[in-house]
Amino acid sequence: MSVFEDVLKEELERAKSHIDSYEEILSHLQKGYLSKMKISGRMFVYLKWREGKTIKSKYIGVEGSPQEKEARNNYFERKRIESNLRAAKEEARKIERALEAYGR
Repeated sequence: MSVFEDVLKEELERAKSHIDSYEEILSHLQKGYLSKMKISGRMFVYLKWREGKTIKSKYIGVEGSPQEKEARNNYFERKRIESNLRAAKEEARKIERALEAYGR
């Protein structure tokens, strides 16, 4: 085995460990998106997500409340982790293709 192949294998393992870590984090974060509804002049925030063909919702609180701010932070954290997960999967795919091409 060459040094190049060893480095590629190490990088592939690193990418796979990142994928596992991101998936673990995502399993603990809320799914869905935040929706606002104006009722009697006040804005209320709901968390909405899909289960099968139905859309479920959960009341979060009035806009600007601590619950709404926490839900919003969780939403943006989930989006950031999902982006990192996509990048790690793409990196792993590229490394696997490089290993395949090198092995020919």
